[in-house]
Amino acid sequence: MGVLGVCYEFDNVSNTGSVYVPDKKAKNIGERNVYERGVIMFEAAIIGLGWWGSTITRTLKESKKIKIIAGVDIDEEHGKKFTKEHNINFHKHIDDALGDPKIKAIIIATPHGLHEEMFLASVKAGKEIFCEKPFALTSVAARNMINQAEAKDITIGIGHERRFEGAFEEIKRVIDTGELGTLLHLEFNASYNNMVKAPAKGWRKDPAQAPAGTMTALGVHQTDFMQTLAGPVDRINAQIFHRSDDFPNEDVLTVQFLFKSGISGSLTSLATTPFYQRMSIFGDRGWIENREISNVDIPDPATLVWRGMDEEIHTRTYKMDETVRPNLESWADAVMGKGDYRFSHQEILHNVEILETIVKSIKSGVEEKVG
Repeated sequence: MGVLGVCYEFDNVSNTGSVYVPDKKAKNIGERNVYERGVIMFEAAIIGLGWWGSTITRTLKESKKIKIIAGVDIDEEHGKKFTKEHNINFHKHIDDALGDPKIKAIIIATPHGLHEEMFLASVKAGKEIFCEKPFALTSVAARNMINQAEAKDITIGIGHERRFEGAFEEIKRVIDTGELGTLLHLEFNASYNNMVKAPAKGWRKDPAQAPAGTMTALGVHQTDFMQTLAGPVDRINAQIFHRSDDFPNEDVLTVQFLFKSGISGSLTSLATTPFYQRMSIFGDRGWIENREISNVDIPDPATLVWRGMDEEIHTRTYKMDETVRPNLESWADAVMGKGDYRFSHQEILHNVEILETIVKSIKSGVEEKVG
């Protein structure tokens, strides 16, 4: 699938330093993807060198699969300084990166309102694409982006790295194996006062680009995981309120879900309370709950608690693991046909539909149907 990528160890390679070309990928290998002791690097450019784009760049420094070779940012002073520090090329315009044949993939970490434009330009240039969350702000945009990418056999990566956390993976395993019996209800909370400690600037406080309170910062991670557990959402009722003087806009978000499977769910997100995350899943044979006080900037452990029909309480602690790189490398593996990516294109689209419906329900004040 798609153009080149990824570091791999090949069984039939000598360590003589010669160039190795996999039979089915030979015509796609860029001139700079030089084999060295069985390793081919996936060379990419990152678009947007703000907080998160810079974080991704630093994280991939240790990757043996993806190599950032260029960065793009409209802030020329910051961009040149950052790229010089990391020994990568700087471009002020995305067109410069898209026109570079050495760059095989684009990682989009721009303001939300630019995702669609940057994505479609990258599709037109034939690049593989990883897009930060939210993928898009409307389902129309998301569907068009996916359709155009699929028409060119492009594998889409998405910035929902939380699926790679150990506690999340264990919850998914427990549910998939039926240990909780018939699922009844999901109860999620994702709250953080980060924007109180460091007030949002520019696009982050623009309701057109960051609608529904903390949904685009925190909530879309939760809804992504909810749909992997309970399937597609059928109906949503959402409300948003202003309670705390510490926050200039609405700081309390509550959402009620009814999934097509018949499972019910709820999500609460508070913008002014210290970091807190809880995921409680209830079945007719047990329940499981993940409670976290950790985040990318708060490296504390997560606590997983579960109880089954034996009435015993079981507890396990999961240390904070780096998940941004595993997500990106898993996408790169999928590009090369070396494994399945955890996110289907339909799931990426549906999470945008969920966000869109939450915004719609807040505006209408009534329950809205998804899609």
